[in-house]
Amino acid sequence: MEVSTQNSAGAKVPPAVIANAAKAAKPRIRVKANSRAAMSMGMRNSYTGASQVNSNLALWRPPLKSADADIRFDADKVRARARDLRRNHPYAAQAVRASRLGVIGKKLRYSCRPDFRFLGIDQDEAMRWAQEFERIWDSYAHSLDFSVDAGRRLNFTQKMALAHDSLFVDGEVFEAAEWNDQRKWKTCFQSIDIDRLSNPNGRAESLYLKNGIELDRFSAPIAYHVRDGHPSDTGYINIKSLNWTKIARETAWGRPIGMHFFEIERAGQTRGISAFAPVISSMKMGAEYTETALQQSILQASYAAVLTSQQNYKDALEIIDGMGPDEATSVTDLAEENLEAAMEHHERISLRFNGASIPVLWPGEDLKMLSPGQGATSLGEFQAQSTKSYAAGTGTDPIQVSQDYSQVNYSSAKMAAATSYRHYEARRELLTSNLGMKMVASFLEESVFYGGFALPKGVSPLDFYEARDALIRGKFLTQGAPILDPVKESQGQQLRLQMGTETLQDIAAEQGRDYIDVMDQQQREQAERRERGLGDLQAGPQPNALPGNGKENGAVEPDDEEEAEDDHDQENSKEEKVLH
Repeated sequence: MEVSTQNSAGAKVPPAVIANAAKAAKPRIRVKANSRAAMSMGMRNSYTGASQVNSNLALWRPPLKSADADIRFDADKVRARARDLRRNHPYAAQAVRASRLGVIGKKLRYSCRPDFRFLGIDQDEAMRWAQEFERIWDSYAHSLDFSVDAGRRLNFTQKMALAHDSLFVDGEVFEAAEWNDQRKWKTCFQSIDIDRLSNPNGRAESLYLKNGIELDRFSAPIAYHVRDGHPSDTGYINIKSLNWTKIARETAWGRPIGMHFFEIERAGQTRGISAFAPVISSMKMGAEYTETALQQSILQASYAAVLTSQQNYKDALEIIDGMGPDEATSVTDLAEENLEAAMEHHERISLRFNGASIPVLWPGEDLKMLSPGQGATSLGEFQAQSTKSYAAGTGTDPIQVSQDYSQVNYSSAKMAAATSYRHYEARRELLTSNLGMKMVASFLEESVFYGGFALPKGVSPLDFYEARDALIRGKFLTQGAPILDPVKESQGQQLRLQMGTETLQDIAAEQGRDYIDVMDQQQREQAERRERGLGDLQAGPQPNALPGNGKENGAVEPDDEEEAEDDHDQENSKEEKVLH
């Protein structure tokens, strides 16, 4: 680069002045470079996930909000879309069904195990009382007149299944305890659509009123505001939807009334969100892709072959442009004349060889055979991968959602069943602890004070509310995990029983049964066999005698070695006598 030695007036500048100016400029350049380096170092983040210069993350700036602010404005749209997916998306419907089957099963059975140590009573007395209460509860919970349901449509298991579906799809459950004097059992429960829980008359959110829930100074719910009808049922359909009813959380003495629960993911959260929230977008796009692929396959199956033409209508258009006004014709007329001529050609010519037709094409035509279902392979691969994403987002088993067992072996099936069983147990505990046990407590209260049901000996009715939780302690049982290998799993259970790490109660509970009922049935069967002269059943084999662990594999027990040697010597002596 040449440096000018003249100033703006045209006079020459001495070389020394130019050199000094260059020296003065160099530090400024270094300072500018250093400042850029400092700025670059300052923009670097300690965590790459917080980078503001990474092109993949620069535009990803989700806002920091409270738990309620994240949910408040999106919950309604998420619920509506989740319900639509459940109605119309096969994988969404199957995910709900599979979860309900694992969590609720065919019947939820209450197994009462009072804390006799806390109550200060004898264990035998506690078990006697528990069995009697279980029978009374089951007759109420699964009665033919649906006593447990205020609407008299559902029994206890069906109400818990409805609560499960609401928790899965809507993200929340709301149940209200009612008292009906016209019934044998006054206690009943009303399932309420979560859409009805809202601030009355559109009242603004406040510190003590959030999303229809009244809070105390510790943010504990104390009451719920519920519309008398669904928000969409307005006008002449249901004028009650314009009114709200305040439902207390519990009575002054602790009887549950309003029961609202959801999965709490953050502190300060007052409402829940659907389990479909992470997969709504992918499920919607997947459904559109599947529908488009099916339509393409239908179109391909509708046509066996297609005739394509290589005629250049652009050249024909240039020829038409060069014609006079009287001679020119439109491109459409030219194409129609060409198609008519081609059709006449195909109708007139019919060549056959040994009975087979030979197509004779019009000049420039090409016959292409279509293969129906060309996109079926790619569609199947897409569905297999997308199902895993759906299952991961909703917390279900991809094998159960897809119902595809073609790529499953014993190990993967066993691991999937064990993982799903743990997940279903946790979901069942969430439902029963927040809803089922409260329903049991309300029914026990009526049974004691209105039904004449006696408490265990040593427990006074005056101490009922202090002893209530210890009296109803127990769990709800349903069918257990599927048994893939009965021999191996039974062998494992027997080993754990012998080691003392598991009890018969645990094993029976895994299969949804009460161990006392199991032993009662065994006792009855043994008595019946003896009466009929059949004798008692033989004890089961020892673990080392089960298939794969004993003499079937050629193993010889240490105590049997001497007997085996004696038998071998006797056989040799018999052979010698025969030869002699």
